[in-house]
Amino acid sequence: MFRTVKIYFLLFLFFATLGQRVYAVSDMEKLGETYIENWIDFYPSEAFTYGNTGAAWEFENFSEARVKNWLNYNTELYQQLVSFDSDLSIDQAINLRVLRRQALMELERWQYDRVLENQAIYYAELISQALTYVLVRDQFTPEKKKDILLARLKGVQSLSELGLDLLKNGSQQRTRRAVKILRQSVDFYETNLPDLAAEWTKGKETDEVNQQIRLSGEAIKKLIKHVNEQVLPVASIPDKFESADYARKLKIYTDSDLSPEQLRQSALKDINEVRKIMHSMASSWWQGKYPQKQLPGGDNELLQAAMIAMENDRENNREDFLDFFIKLTNEAEAFVIKHELATVPLPRTLKVALSPDHFSGAAYGGVYPTGPFDPDAITLFYLPSIPDDSPEDQKIGFYRSFNTHFNTMIVAHEMLPGHYLQYKVGVSTAPAARSLFANGVYVEGWGTFSEELMLNAGWGAGEKMTRLAHLRKRLENATRAYVSVMVHYEGWDKQQLIDFSTRRGLLAPQFAINLWNRVMNSPLQITNYFLGFHAFRELWAEQKARLGDDFVTRDFVDGILQAGPISIDALGETLK
Repeated sequence: MFRTVKIYFLLFLFFATLGQRVYAVSDMEKLGETYIENWIDFYPSEAFTYGNTGAAWEFENFSEARVKNWLNYNTELYQQLVSFDSDLSIDQAINLRVLRRQALMELERWQYDRVLENQAIYYAELISQALTYVLVRDQFTPEKKKDILLARLKGVQSLSELGLDLLKNGSQQRTRRAVKILRQSVDFYETNLPDLAAEWTKGKETDEVNQQIRLSGEAIKKLIKHVNEQVLPVASIPDKFESADYARKLKIYTDSDLSPEQLRQSALKDINEVRKIMHSMASSWWQGKYPQKQLPGGDNELLQAAMIAMENDRENNREDFLDFFIKLTNEAEAFVIKHELATVPLPRTLKVALSPDHFSGAAYGGVYPTGPFDPDAITLFYLPSIPDDSPEDQKIGFYRSFNTHFNTMIVAHEMLPGHYLQYKVGVSTAPAARSLFANGVYVEGWGTFSEELMLNAGWGAGEKMTRLAHLRKRLENATRAYVSVMVHYEGWDKQQLIDFSTRRGLLAPQFAINLWNRVMNSPLQITNYFLGFHAFRELWAEQKARLGDDFVTRDFVDGILQAGPISIDALGETLK
């Protein structure tokens, strides 16, 4: 409670000083440029992720003085941003809003959450991703890769040592998750990294790199021991947010006045509506498939029967799985161009491949997009994968989850006209700050809206199962948003979440357990898909009503992507 009062007192001080100076429009651009420079210096790993190759040789240095300076800088920046005069263009007002949200996010992280003292997961995620972009990108020579690796390994060692000094408390669940991630990092360092690094080194260089790998593994192990013995036994920060904290964080994260009550009501409404649409779709499928059979008795029984049929349409080995995605990505690009859904930059700068086996997240895959510092870089789409020699039940479970109809939606969501196209256009046309400090509601909302945009244009050839795959995901997105509120704002426990998610959200029990973990670890991020999808739907309807016969889908999509990932409620003005 003391910290909640403290942060509101700080915000009160911000507003109390607004009259001291009114900043002019001419200061806006300089503020943004300076902030990005300082952000790169403070977060070199994130800057590297977005294409700043110069930051590759650096790693996060969270000394007491640097953190204090960063906190003060964001405090002062926020004061300046709320002190600008009102004579701003639409673009300038949007850029100001992006920076203002980012400053508040930083204040949450460093002033309220105090991550270095209270969040082992913050260390774990930085350490686990310290080498990812060195491994997945090909723009460095072996000699440079070796130098980057050495610099980042030493950074991992320093960060691990910092954790020994500063980590004192935490949430039980998030701290246990941090230990799991740290152990995976140690396993990767000891099992896979030496062989990978050997490709870039020779002779004494190899010995030097292996020594730093060993020292890094030992440093992480010491951090794990510290967390297990000194943090977990006394960890007293609740796994759930307090209601007031959740409400405040929701407003900052979404850059809106959205209340938990509003989110809960709209999510529950969507759950009920989507289930009705799914039932109608499943009924139509059943009657076409089994014209002589009576429909199953209950809604859930019918939907489960349809989803089992959906999951049975799948690949069963890595080679066919990869070939299917490559073929489908080519088809998606051609489809978007043929149906004039968007202007597609050519040539395509995209590589589709199976997630490397040495990646700890190989079973999940991932998209590694370009960034504003290197907009022409290759986007890497690493597919989730499972070895062909895995136990048969594991392979069946994997390919059932990544079935043909679900994958058809993945390509629309992740590639075209979804995230690949979104990042490719946005980083090339919009101010850099908009991509660096992207609004997650826009990002995931656009991916989800892209699915419906493609389906309505004929993607999937009108296949009911493909439409049902989209609706199933939409139901899950609404369920995620609903239970996020119910857990953190209304006090639901794990069993209440599992019961609702399996009964109303139609999740399998294991997926419901996974959802509990996501609600604990990413309660705001999981609302992005639901909120963004409906915000884009509303924007689509508004623009069609405004333009009438002059509405052109390609112009609508191009305008959205060129504006960059900003708050969706600001897009209407940019489209006029």
